[in-house]
Amino acid sequence: MEKFCVYGKLMAQEGKAQELAAYMQEVVKEMQNLDTCFCYILGEKADEPNSIYIYEVWESEQAHNDSLTLEVFQNLIAKARPIIAGMENLHKLTIFDGKASF
Repeated sequence: MEKFCVYGKLMAQEGKAQELAAYMQEVVKEMQNLDTCFCYILGEKADEPNSIYIYEVWESEQAHNDSLTLEVFQNLIAKARPIIAGMENLHKLTIFDGKASF
């Protein structure tokens, strides 16, 4: 059952967190159409108002990499890029068990 997981955060330019969150919610909608994406979760921390945390679980690292090349994803990144101040803490894990449902 091993799956590939990556998590980290995006930092929006000051005052642009809601706009970045809206772009990322578009990504979530697109990920729902990919059979190889098992989990794509967005979160926030009260003490980091410009940050969006992302937690993803994929069939494999290759499936994750393939998703980054999709036209819809590339278009969303191009729209969001001007308001992204940075990215950090992109950790990779191998998931060996768990449950997720919403």
